[in-house]
Amino acid sequence: MKLAANPAPPLATARPSTPLLRTLLEQQETAILVALVLLTALFYWRNNAMLEPATVGSILRTMAFPALIAMGMVQLMIAGEIDLSTGAVMSLGAVFAAKLIRDAGIPIPLAVAASLAASLLVGLGNGLLTVKIGIPAIITTIGTMFVVRGLSYSFTQGLPIYPLPPEVGLVGSWRPLGTSFTFLLVLLLLVAVQILLNQTRWGAMLFATGGNKLAAQVCGINTDRVKIICFMSTSFLAGLAGMLTMSQLPLTPGDPVIGRNLELDILAGVVIGGVSFYGGRGSAVGTFFGVLFIQLVQSGLVIAGFDAYLQTPVLGFLLVAAAVLDVLRNRRRES
Repeated sequence: MKLAANPAPPLATARPSTPLLRTLLEQQETAILVALVLLTALFYWRNNAMLEPATVGSILRTMAFPALIAMGMVQLMIAGEIDLSTGAVMSLGAVFAAKLIRDAGIPIPLAVAASLAASLLVGLGNGLLTVKIGIPAIITTIGTMFVVRGLSYSFTQGLPIYPLPPEVGLVGSWRPLGTSFTFLLVLLLLVAVQILLNQTRWGAMLFATGGNKLAAQVCGINTDRVKIICFMSTSFLAGLAGMLTMSQLPLTPGDPVIGRNLELDILAGVVIGGVSFYGGRGSAVGTFFGVLFIQLVQSGLVIAGFDAYLQTPVLGFLLVAAAVLDVLRNRRRES
């Protein structure tokens, strides 16, 4: 039995009787793009500084870190699981590498490799507890979040680790086209993940695992292994994002507050990007636009002169609204 790479029919295979405009509007990516344009226009109307190169560059640099992690989260959620420990793993990736560099005198490449390995172990633990033991992923990863964040504070006694060698900040100080190395890395990863989802057997296994686990197993897919790999890749990207964040901070400190509360930004961006809580549906492009939408809202509210304290309630409203739409889509699909 051949598995479909994506349960949603692509634009190219839309029925001839379906008008092109309607087909475009039914695509989640198109809907988010339209919302991005309208929201940008609103903020620009309030303050022309919204589209200045410095403002755009700052928004893209800031959204690059959650977008990097979201490229792993989109695969995990398509497979039917979720990870709420990503912000804490970001912190661990930064402070563990900084601790090895400053206090143990380990060369930077080895410290980076060790920190990424530690992040992979966190993902492996999340995967084994969820898949093999049967603990719901939301409980597993919330527990991991507290444990890992606590370890970060324990490593540092709650204080940033600095100074670090100037070489640590080389990657973070690079500003190609006014953005950052991390943003360019996200663009490359975006293309790679979208190709994986739509054109490879790995993508087919992801959609099958999240769409119908029993049917996927009948087809010979090791769904447990698929989910564990997704947990590990998400944690790996979170640890990498933590170290890249560290490389951009003044004096390049390993700060335990890195990634605090970022889990909600990532989750909201992924869900707004069209990835289903139920698994089996989503895209990397939609996820990228979703994360960009969240960052645009948070930055735009301030730039446009709205109350900065509106960021948190607006984020909560967007997450709930996206969840409601996801539930309605799922009910329509089942009916």
